[in-house]
Amino acid sequence: MRVERLWMIGAVWAALGAIALARAATVRVGAEDLLRRDVVVRAITPQPEYPVRYAYGRAIGLGAIVAAVSAIDSARAAAQLDSTLLRETRALYRAPYHISAQKLAQAQAAAAQTRARLASLVGVLRARYGVEFTQALLGHGRLAARISRAAVSVVEAIVPYPLLQHPPRAATARIDGGALMSGRSLTLRLLGVGGRMPSGMIGQALYYLGPALQAGTMLRVRIRLDTRPVPALRVPLSALIFDGRTAIAFRRTGARTFRSFALLRPLPFYTHGHVGGDQIAWPGRAPVPIVIAGAGLLWSLIKSNAGSR
Repeated sequence: MRVERLWMIGAVWAALGAIALARAATVRVGAEDLLRRDVVVRAITPQPEYPVRYAYGRAIGLGAIVAAVSAIDSARAAAQLDSTLLRETRALYRAPYHISAQKLAQAQAAAAQTRARLASLVGVLRARYGVEFTQALLGHGRLAARISRAAVSVVEAIVPYPLLQHPPRAATARIDGGALMSGRSLTLRLLGVGGRMPSGMIGQALYYLGPALQAGTMLRVRIRLDTRPVPALRVPLSALIFDGRTAIAFRRTGARTFRSFALLRPLPFYTHGHVGGDQIAWPGRAPVPIVIAGAGLLWSLIKSNAGSR
């Protein structure tokens, strides 16, 4: 199963005018028996679909988060203690003959050191998990406590470029069981956008809160974009041929004429757990006569420059 390419709404509408033009070619089939025997056409009606993004995610180990929050709590307590000691030392220094300037300098240095350590630990957590997730962890104890008890899971979903500027607050996911996409459906709540670039790719990491899962569980995350539905044409696998990495299909334009078109920014759709074909944005809602068998024959006629047969 190939990695799913992503469907951004702006790019979808920009592609509408180019769908019929990219790699377009017209072919005429002259032999009636070829039409009856080898070329099968089916009218496919575009259906309104909400644009979605798919991402591969995994339940991450919670130990690093628990350790980081614990270290920050300890550093915060140490910083508060040193701040209190500094105030007391400063008060004693102002009273004659009670404390030396060296003691005051030592208290100032200790307070500055613990403040710097606290800021460093918080900064590292923000750089790893993002500002919003860090605030949720440190702002109140309930989320951190649930994570420390392993009552929930944290799912890291890797979204390739282009980035989601405003990710929706919820997503759904299925435990990835391979080609059959087996597993129960899960609801995930957004914790925030990660502060780091995923290793080996250009994109972003989104963090979600989910039900308790074993660390390392792989998920297929479905992120529905909050936009209006777009007419989408579902082209079955049997209709697709490939020119390099580009998927090509044919639509009937006349009694014996067919026109090819490239599927720009396709999104695989699933039928009974298997990939059923590619789904693309399509202008209009009228049924489209698509060649679902014999596309290879039509493509060979174009490639050989036969034009008719």
